[in-house]
Amino acid sequence: MEQKGVVNVLRHYRHDVLNHIQLINGYLEMEKIEKVHSLIDDLVRQAKNESHLSNLNMDQFAEDILTFNWTPHAVCLSFEVVSSSNDWSEWEEVIVSFFRAMMALFDTYVISGEDQQVFIMISDIDGKGLEIDFHGTLSTDGRWQEDIMDLKKTYKPYLTQFEWNESECYVKFNVE
Repeated sequence: MEQKGVVNVLRHYRHDVLNHIQLINGYLEMEKIEKVHSLIDDLVRQAKNESHLSNLNMDQFAEDILTFNWTPHAVCLSFEVVSSSNDWSEWEEVIVSFFRAMMALFDTYVISGEDQQVFIMISDIDGKGLEIDFHGTLSTDGRWQEDIMDLKKTYKPYLTQFEWNESECYVKFNVE
């Protein structure tokens, strides 16, 4: 089972790398050198960011984040890590649980077919935690408010900010 998981990760990673190489090749053929430099800079920045995530010592969380966009979801996820600490393992279980709960809410309540973006900042600047920033369109009718109340109740000690409307949602989740 584990070997199939590794092969699947490598397949997705290879697909992403080939897509980037094709973009670079296309820009070179069109002689858009500035675009090539910009894309390479973005790829280097992304690789460094993925390295920072991997160094937090939260393997399951890193796997969830790094592979999120490889499976069908109602939102597209991007992230940034700003941390001087390399060991967040003590908080991994609650962070993974909260991350999965939030992404499940977005998958349930975003309006499909529209541009739905979630940005996650993983930081220890103001205590260790996550900032989740959603932009898109939420369907806040029905059970949305009940589900939000359940989430707030479950993660009450960690939620320091939770704001939302039909087009945005901002959550600050601190573990320390």
